[in-house]
Amino acid sequence: MRNRALTSVVLLVLIAATPALAGWDEGVAAFKAGNHAQAVKEFQAVIQQRPDWPGGHMMLGRSLLKLGRSEEAVAALRKAYDLNPGDVSGQLALAEAYIGARRYNDAAQLLGKINPASLPKEAQGVYHQLHAAALSKSGQSDQAAAALEKAAKASPNDANAQFAYGVAALNGGETAAAVAAFERAARLSPSDAERQKIYVQALLRQGRESTGAAKDQAYNKAVEAAKALAARQSSYENLVLLGEAQLGATDYAGAAATFEQGAAKNPNDWLTQYYLGQALTVLQNYPGADAALRRALTKTTDPQSQTRVWKQIGFVNEKTKNFAEAKGAYQRAGDSASVARVEENERIAKENTSIEAENERLKQLEKERADLEKQLKDLNKPPL
Repeated sequence: MRNRALTSVVLLVLIAATPALAGWDEGVAAFKAGNHAQAVKEFQAVIQQRPDWPGGHMMLGRSLLKLGRSEEAVAALRKAYDLNPGDVSGQLALAEAYIGARRYNDAAQLLGKINPASLPKEAQGVYHQLHAAALSKSGQSDQAAAALEKAAKASPNDANAQFAYGVAALNGGETAAAVAAFERAARLSPSDAERQKIYVQALLRQGRESTGAAKDQAYNKAVEAAKALAARQSSYENLVLLGEAQLGATDYAGAAATFEQGAAKNPNDWLTQYYLGQALTVLQNYPGADAALRRALTKTTDPQSQTRVWKQIGFVNEKTKNFAEAKGAYQRAGDSASVARVEENERIAKENTSIEAENERLKQLEKERADLEKQLKDLNKPPL
C-alpha cells in the first residue's frame, strides 16, 4: 500500500512536468505493467539524453528499487534529490530506498527534516509510514509508534496503516488504542482472516486487563468477532479463540460446545480439553470436568501445562469433597497452599461428621429415654 501510494504521488508530479524525451513514455508504461527490468533500460536512455533532469533519475531509482537493487536505487534517487532537493516526492522516494538498503539512520535523518504538515494530504500517510519504519529499524521504537499513530490518522481508510499502528500500540501496552486500530483494520479488510484473528486476540487481552462493564464489553465484542471468523473458517485455532471469548463472556454452555467442536478438529491437543474442563466445572458438571481434564493430561508432556491441569483437577475434586484425590492433584501441581487448605477442610469435615454423629446418637438416646419413660408411665397406670 505504501509503495503504491508513493508511486502514485511520484508519477503525478513527474507526468505534469515531463519534457519530450525518447523512452519516457515507454518506461512509464513498463513500470506500470510491472516490467521493471525494461523500465530500467528506458529510464537509463532518458538520463543519457537529460542527465540534469531529476525525473529521469527518480524513475530509474524507483525501477531499480522494485528489482531489489537497493544500493543502485539509492545512487539514482540521491542524484534526483541533489538536482531538486526541495521536491517532496524525491525526498520520500530516497527515504524508501534508504530503508530498502537498510540505511535506516539515513532515512530517519532525511525524513526528520521534512514538515509533514506541508505535504499534500495523499503524501502525509506515506511520510508517516516511512518515518515509522526508519525510526523502528534504527532503534527509536517510541518515536516509531508515534509516527504510526500519525500515519493511521492521516490515512483513516488505509487498512495497512491502521494495522501497523495497532501492532505498535499493542507492543507498547496501549491495549485500548490497539483494539481501536485493529477494529478499523478488520473493517477495512474483512477478507483478511489473519487480521480478524489478531483483532479478536487484542479484545481478549483487553478483557483480561479490564474490570466491570469494560471487561464485559471487551469479551462480548470478542465473541461477536470470533463467531464471524469461525463462521467463515471453522479451523481449530478459530474455535479455540471463540471458546476463550465465550469463557470470558461467561457463556459457559456455549464455550463447552465450542471446545467440543475444537477437540473434534484436533483430538491430540490438550488445550481444548483443559478449557472444556474449566467450562464444565463452572456448570457444576464435575464428573464431565474431571474426565475432560484427565484427557488433557494424556495429550501434553509440557510440565507447565500439566501443572495447570492438575490444579484444576484438584479444584474439581475439592468441590466434590473428594479430599484424597484433591490433595493428590494439588501435590502433583506443587501447590502446597492448596494441599494445606484441603487438609484443613478435610479435618473440619471429619469434625462436622463426628459432631453430626454425636448429635444423632444423642437424639437417639433422647428418643430411647422418652420411649422408656412412656413405657414406665403405662406400667404405673391403675388397672381399669
